[in-house]
Amino acid sequence: MIKKVCLVFLALVVVLLAAAGVAWKLNGERWQQEYAAFRKTGAPVLMYHAVGPEEGADWPKTLIMKPELFESHLQYLKEQGYTIVTVAELAERLQQGKSVDKYVALSFDDGYKNNHSVVLPLLKKYDAKGSFFVINKDIGDELHMNEQEIKELIAAGMELGSHTYSHNPLAAIDEKYLVWETDTSRYWLKKKFDGYIVRTLAYPNGSYNERVIAAAKKYGFYRALTGHVGVNTAATYQKAPFEMYRVTVADDGNGLEGFKKRLEQAYFFGFLQTKGIDINIVRDIFVR
Repeated sequence: MIKKVCLVFLALVVVLLAAAGVAWKLNGERWQQEYAAFRKTGAPVLMYHAVGPEEGADWPKTLIMKPELFESHLQYLKEQGYTIVTVAELAERLQQGKSVDKYVALSFDDGYKNNHSVVLPLLKKYDAKGSFFVINKDIGDELHMNEQEIKELIAAGMELGSHTYSHNPLAAIDEKYLVWETDTSRYWLKKKFDGYIVRTLAYPNGSYNERVIAAAKKYGFYRALTGHVGVNTAATYQKAPFEMYRVTVADDGNGLEGFKKRLEQAYFFGFLQTKGIDINIVRDIFVR
């Protein structure tokens, strides 16, 4: 059954991409010009997990990034003239209508120890920043950063965000537990980290709905990250700050070229969304 569902999903994605290809050919040079202009208005948020030793055995190996590959990403972004910021910094620019041309935000989910031992030194080396989304219950265990390590991230100018208290898919849990996963998460992070105010939420497994968005707003978040592919523009952010686009970065075996492809994919899918073509809609049907 699962295999059949996956095949149907892939078939629908292929149909949408084929339709996009046909539309691109029919509109030719005009769309190419529009796409070039669109790229200057949107900024990707890149999603990483572990970077370094093979920690987090529950994750697919492709989501465990080799340090040298991650560094090649940073080097490439710098060479291409990107400014690498936190999600909060990007959101502020979008809210104020400032240029985000050649801006990119980095996000790291789950709070693995190598986010401190490997990622932090590399971010400093490339004058880059990132947002780190921790799971309260996992702080300080064998695989995840402890309080002192997280404090050092904050002191270095990184953003601390919530990945909820327990990492439960929020759309699937009873509404009475949303306060625990969101409000309690923010409260304990503030208490543990010297009054630090967390304003950004990353939905575990990209799971959310209108009920979850309402809870996130109610309990003090300003914005949230989904698993939807695309780029964030002033228009998309001001319309739906709790549905920010984010592209998963994985080690697909193609090295830096694989990263370049995913980065370009974020821009391209974002552009297609302005033309009424959105594969995320198909994805959501299957997630439900």
